[in-house]
Amino acid sequence: MATSAIGRVHGPHPRAAEPCPLCLSAAQPRAVHPRDTRFTSLVDALLPWLLAVGFLVPLSLALEGAARVFCAGLACGVLVGAAFAWQLHQRDRATGLAATARVRAEINAESDARANAVLMQFEWAVNDIATLRAKLETAEREAREHAQHAFAAERDVRRLERNARLRDRRSAVRAVTQAVVSPAPPESVQPERAIVALHCELNDRGPLVWLDLTADDPDNLPSRVRVFEPGGNVIGVSDPAVHGASRGDQPRSASLRMPLPPELASAARRGALDEFHFEALVAHQWIGVRLVRGKSARGNTRGRLYRLA
Repeated sequence: MATSAIGRVHGPHPRAAEPCPLCLSAAQPRAVHPRDTRFTSLVDALLPWLLAVGFLVPLSLALEGAARVFCAGLACGVLVGAAFAWQLHQRDRATGLAATARVRAEINAESDARANAVLMQFEWAVNDIATLRAKLETAEREAREHAQHAFAAERDVRRLERNARLRDRRSAVRAVTQAVVSPAPPESVQPERAIVALHCELNDRGPLVWLDLTADDPDNLPSRVRVFEPGGNVIGVSDPAVHGASRGDQPRSASLRMPLPPELASAARRGALDEFHFEALVAHQWIGVRLVRGKSARGNTRGRLYRLA
């Protein structure tokens, strides 16, 4: 008798590799089947009548004489009542079905209306999205065009600036070349500027200090006198001139009074008026002034008179 050794077969076991269908079905939860309610209403409507007929028919067969007739009549009445009950049940059922159909129609109409409203809103949203997308594409296209125009304008500006720099360089080189090649023009002889002589005296008798200016040349009688500081700014202007007339109403002299600022007054006291430049307005033209020492006043007891060269 041959014996075979019982051992473990190498490799996966069939149970471990493929689960058993029966085990899987047993492990799944049992689903409760729904009850068949198609004939429930019919049974509820006819069951009492059927019970009554089933009771009266055997009873009429068991009895005799008048009792049998009475039981047969009761059985017929029960049958007639069952027929009327069945007819009433059918009418109620038709009425219920009609009411159900009406309500279902109303619900369907309302659902269709809501669905149409939702579809219309969706169409409006789609149209709005399409319009916005078109506007976005238009704006992006315009932005690209503006960027291209700006790039072209910037390029033109750079070209113009480069041309301007080249033109300036060429003009500068041309000017230097002409200055090196062409001889220097002869210096023009500037005419000597006219100068008017004014007699001046410093008067500080009051709180204000001024200069008394006098002109004796009838051909150069000034109408005003101004003075410049070393920096080139006007620091004082005289009052209008007072002309003295001789016979024939011809002006022969002019006298002016110029208030002095503190700086100019201190320089006048020190005799340092050479640092300042005086000009006189003669015949609507400003000309230079040469200050001449004036005559000392007599009988002055309230202030002092200074002679200036």
